[in-house]
Amino acid sequence: MISRRALVIGAAAVLLLSGRANAAARLAAADVRVVFESPLACTVELGVTIVDAAEVEHRVEIAEGGRVDLIDVTGATPAGPPTDIGRTRALTLRPEGSSYTLRYRAQLPEARTGRCPLWIPTVAAGVTAASVRVTTRLPTGARAAGTMPTFRWNGDEGTATIGHLPAFVRVPYAMPGEPAPWNIGRLMDMFSIATLVVATLAWSRRQRRSRNTKIPRPQDPKTPGPREASR
Repeated sequence: MISRRALVIGAAAVLLLSGRANAAARLAAADVRVVFESPLACTVELGVTIVDAAEVEHRVEIAEGGRVDLIDVTGATPAGPPTDIGRTRALTLRPEGSSYTLRYRAQLPEARTGRCPLWIPTVAAGVTAASVRVTTRLPTGARAAGTMPTFRWNGDEGTATIGHLPAFVRVPYAMPGEPAPWNIGRLMDMFSIATLVVATLAWSRRQRRSRNTKIPRPQDPKTPGPREASR
């Protein structure tokens, strides 16, 4: 027969374990390395540091006509094979420590040229912004424009440090002799400037109209009107 003391100890152990398992996992840091073999193919090495996590689910969007193939995982054990959920692919990992890395290859459809998806963990960042370093490498001689995030370039390699882990890295580029890629950042800047100019002109027009409109002055109640003066 199980003693009362054993029951109390067992209940305490269950509460302790459940508390640890249910602790909110938090993303503390990430190191993303993206290598573009072509505008339609990229290889990603995603290293993350996640605290208070017994299991972590990663999700990646797979566009129609594209594919994502897992290469390997270090520092964590897959709980099972990747599974497709709608337009995303899920992979659940059991970390051996707080940091681990997964590598995979992505093939992109024509509609997603230069847009490499990231297999991101479905956990929140910490109270402070996570430190996320993103590095991308392009073929020799390539010229990039309108990237997301904005990179600091040293030859064919670009680096950026941001406060969140994005769902994708966008690096449109052109090889020597090819036309420059469409720069969405420049288009957004032009749109912002045009909006500011239009708003300024509208405000200026309203100001001129208000100055040209004669507003009748209110009559002083102590001053008699024409009829009262004639009396």
